[in-house]
Amino acid sequence: MGKYNKHFTHYITNYISIQIVHMKKTLITALTIGITFSSLSVFAYKADDVTIPSTPTITPIFHIEEHNDENNEKHSKRNIRGDREVSTTTLLTRIKASGEKLIRERLNSLNTNKQIIEGSKSLTAEQKTALITLITNNSTGLTALGVSIAAGTEASSTKALVASVYTNFRIYGIVIPQIRLQKRIYDLQNHSTKLSETFLKVQTKIDEYKGKGKDVSVWQKNLDDSKILVANNMNTLANLLTTVAALKPVNYGTSSKATIESANATLKVVLKDFNSIKKNLHKPNVLKNTPGKVGGNSTTTPTVLSGTSWVWVSKTVQGAVFPAPMGGKFVLSFSNNNRVVSTTDCNGIAGTYTLGATGTLSFGSFMATKMFCEGSQEQSYSQALSSATAYKIEGSNLSITTSTSTMIFVRK
Repeated sequence: MGKYNKHFTHYITNYISIQIVHMKKTLITALTIGITFSSLSVFAYKADDVTIPSTPTITPIFHIEEHNDENNEKHSKRNIRGDREVSTTTLLTRIKASGEKLIRERLNSLNTNKQIIEGSKSLTAEQKTALITLITNNSTGLTALGVSIAAGTEASSTKALVASVYTNFRIYGIVIPQIRLQKRIYDLQNHSTKLSETFLKVQTKIDEYKGKGKDVSVWQKNLDDSKILVANNMNTLANLLTTVAALKPVNYGTSSKATIESANATLKVVLKDFNSIKKNLHKPNVLKNTPGKVGGNSTTTPTVLSGTSWVWVSKTVQGAVFPAPMGGKFVLSFSNNNRVVSTTDCNGIAGTYTLGATGTLSFGSFMATKMFCEGSQEQSYSQALSSATAYKIEGSNLSITTSTSTMIFVRK
């Protein structure tokens, strides 16, 4: 027995020793891998680069065919027309039960979507209110319809009330796709706002490197192109939001499918644009010295307008003040390399500007994206800027004097 215990103790001791060796190897391997990945992360990180916000995840919304609802409607018709064995009271009870079931299912679906909207961290309070109002209006209407169905006293009229679930409340085919599409549009609009804030940070970096005598022309062009792309996509999203918000139950089976599919395609394009922006905003790996300049000795002097953005708020013509159309959409942004970009109520425009020592200001020819927007004030806006002669900054206001008016902007 003692000999057995001795062998057993020796076996356990060896086993534990082997496991400790394995544990040491595993620990060393893990530490090595951790150090390796940590080192890779350090080398991959550019300390002087601007963090670009990640593009939101946008999944497609499918057009829903409400076949089950149509089958329920046909079943109700068969009950009324063909079931000679069922009493009038029993038939009315069945119709009411069918209607109560259809309404309850839809109310549950609306409530689930409401909870998702309420818990969203990507939406603003105003956007949440808009979506929850849409949900509440449909829930209120369905609840009122349920009360009417429950109070029905005759099979045929009660059946007509149940049928109105399909004609007046296309919850699955219209409302829920509408809610989800609007949320995706809001998410992309909010992302574009973050990008606009990022543009200012990138511009500051570009100006910093230009001041060191670096050639930032490619980086600057990427930024300016990105601004125009975002401005263009902002208008696209605004128009898409109007189209989606206009969907009604009556559109089911006619234009709803085409609208939903078109919305998905548009969101896909915008998402692709935003992903390309994220890539283009980063500082190039190599910035060469500007020909004829030595780092730190650049002769370029930033202007007082460099890196600033201004929102057009009004225009004064012969003493009369007119508010700017589509408040907040006309935003004028100045770069340090005498380039200027602007959003409008339709396209994005870009050009150059020149400042004089005595407060004079002039703009070069503007280029614009090619979207057509009925009723747009873009042309008169760009024409006014093209005739600019002077500017003045007073506090948070920028006034630009043109040949026929004075345009007032506020700092963004």
